[in-house]
Amino acid sequence: MASIRASRPKDPQKPAVYELVLGERQIHVLYVPWQHKRRTKNGQAYTETIKGGFSYKVLRMKEDPWALDSKQMRNSEKSITLLSGVCRQLYHETSLLPQQMNTWSFESLHVMERYILKENRMPLLQRRAIHTLYCKDRLPKALEKKFGGLKAIIWKDGNRLRRQDLLLYPDIAWKDRKELRGRTCRW
Repeated sequence: MASIRASRPKDPQKPAVYELVLGERQIHVLYVPWQHKRRTKNGQAYTETIKGGFSYKVLRMKEDPWALDSKQMRNSEKSITLLSGVCRQLYHETSLLPQQMNTWSFESLHVMERYILKENRMPLLQRRAIHTLYCKDRLPKALEKKFGGLKAIIWKDGNRLRRQDLLLYPDIAWKDRKELRGRTCRW
């Protein structure tokens, strides 16, 4: 049985299909808080609880995730396509592809800390597979250490986005905007 599997030729079109389905996008992580709303039905008052939690939105690769209104973002139709739940083979082939092929951004530094540090929503292998990360503010050392495979960071600088290539400028810490602009290019 093992020789049959080993002799199967690999499909050369799979990487291209995976790129079309999973790649060249930005995955933006949001947090929707729990809501408690007072309602009245048939004269009886009650409290309705709307469950909160993390949600993901798919944006264009170079889109500024913080320029959009949060309500517009939450009502976006695009969602993440995952192939990992189809079968074991696809799981093994695609489990890290959303992290490798896309840029990642978070609604705020607080959401990133909660997602990565407090609730540990992304396993180590997935965090290390992320190559490009959007950051609105300075990245704390605790978070920087959690992303082991970063190649670039897209910084928010006023109304512009700036890209820092970590192979050229590996030091993520910067003192002021002037220093940041010296190490980055417009995105």
